[in-house]
Amino acid sequence: MRSSFKTGLIGAALTLAAFAAGAAHADTVSITTHANVSAPAQMLSSAMSWAQNPTTPNLTVSVAGKTCTLVSSLQAIGPVGCNYALTVGPDATITGALTAGNQGCTPTPQVASSCK
Repeated sequence: MRSSFKTGLIGAALTLAAFAAGAAHADTVSITTHANVSAPAQMLSSAMSWAQNPTTPNLTVSVAGKTCTLVSSLQAIGPVGCNYALTVGPDATITGALTAGNQGCTPTPQVASSCK
């Protein structure tokens, strides 16, 4: 009786470990927007963040009339998710960066150019 209980616990632990090893990591996309108000003069900003375990090879984000296609951690397999930051200026220009991720994630120099 004791050995079957131990065997069951070991089997459950191995199953959980195998599932955890194959699980996708959460990806994030943080978006900050800036707007200028002319009277009275001031700059307004807003920020939002999206986080999810990816289900597709790419993350597709539409912002400022453009669609950004970024590599997700489902495609860039590694120990962490693909985490991006996008900034939209008052003139709708988009800048961006890979804030954390694996080598296969969209690199910082290509984040803004992935928005078309």
